[in-house]
Amino acid sequence: MLQISASLLAADYARLGEEVRRAESAGVDSFHFDMMDGHYVPNLALTPDHLTALRPYTSLPFHVHLELSNPDEVLSGFRSFRADVIIVQWDTLAHPVDSFDIIRSHDARVGLGLSPDNQIEEIVRFVQDIDLLLILGVYPGFGGQSMLPGTVEKIQAARGIAEDLNPSLTIAVDGGVKTENAALLGKAGADCLIMGTALFQAHDMKQTVKEIRESAAASPRR
Repeated sequence: MLQISASLLAADYARLGEEVRRAESAGVDSFHFDMMDGHYVPNLALTPDHLTALRPYTSLPFHVHLELSNPDEVLSGFRSFRADVIIVQWDTLAHPVDSFDIIRSHDARVGLGLSPDNQIEEIVRFVQDIDLLLILGVYPGFGGQSMLPGTVEKIQAARGIAEDLNPSLTIAVDGGVKTENAALLGKAGADCLIMGTALFQAHDMKQTVKEIRESAAASPRR
């Protein structure tokens, strides 16, 4: 089943606890935390303290996306991230396998993120070392952007590689995901849709989730 992860970057920061409960009630499968440092991307966002503060509000999985220039230092500086999946950006890693080991030391699954300029071929040799591949449909830093051309094709290529090297790999897509393209992304090979603006600014979040589930079911992956 196609999963939906609620990106808290688009939530009301003054009511994060309530927003988490609202999204869970709407039927999402997990929560996505964008942690931004103002260096790797021109924006500041969530911190590890938000994980601790919001953990009592839900039992759903937390996915942490480190959009940071120094992910290894940050990971080493916190004893616990309270995360189920930790995603690091490919172009921030000097020694990918070492970074993956640090993530596992936090008892988390390993995620690897690709920006629009990163090609699938660059990370083929690491596909067997990760649990989740995140394909960004926009340049990271800000929500509300439109998905860039070529994203669907990149998902298709990633699914083909995963079927050969790591069939259990979860492929996620973030950036410009909305009700209108959800079925296409799922059919292309995405397992998890990360949604922010289209979810939290929806007139009826529960109805939006329902429509995505129905459209995905009507257009299954071949």
